[in-house]
Amino acid sequence: MQNNSLFRKTLMCLVMLLGMSVATANASTLLSVDEVQQGSYVTITGTGVRMRYGPGLNYGYYGTSPKKGTRLQLLGEDGDWYQVRYGQNVAYVFKQYAKLSGAPVYTSRVQITGVGVRLRMGPGLNYNYLKWKDGTARGPKKGDILECVGESGDWYKVRYGNGTYYVFKQYAKIVR
Repeated sequence: MQNNSLFRKTLMCLVMLLGMSVATANASTLLSVDEVQQGSYVTITGTGVRMRYGPGLNYGYYGTSPKKGTRLQLLGEDGDWYQVRYGQNVAYVFKQYAKLSGAPVYTSRVQITGVGVRLRMGPGLNYNYLKWKDGTARGPKKGDILECVGESGDWYKVRYGNGTYYVFKQYAKIVR
């Protein structure tokens, strides 16, 4: 039991040391209030959920927790965190403990960060991807910027040519 406690303390120290650089790196993906439709909100799905001052475990948290089922206005997203209105404050909640409702509408753009990225017809690997008539994959090149019109789990919904497709978030990033 004592080894587990030592491990947790060591892990927390590492998170705190590395957290600042991680939080700074993630800040570029934050979607602002202007980029998320005002009617969007999140519903808290857990109990004792900590509302943090920033998007990471290295940030402190408010002394009170919202009750399970509480709806909070969505202000933006930053990686695995939702930015929400918490009373008169801005707070961050880990996505695992909140459910998105009133799907956000984005006016953002995404930049393709991978090579040979496939655009899917739906948000998952089980959906077909965009192809030429001969069956070879067709899609954007690394560095291309596409309009982001939504998101579904780990996928951005983007406009490409005359269609709307999905790109896995691992291969794209939000840009201004």
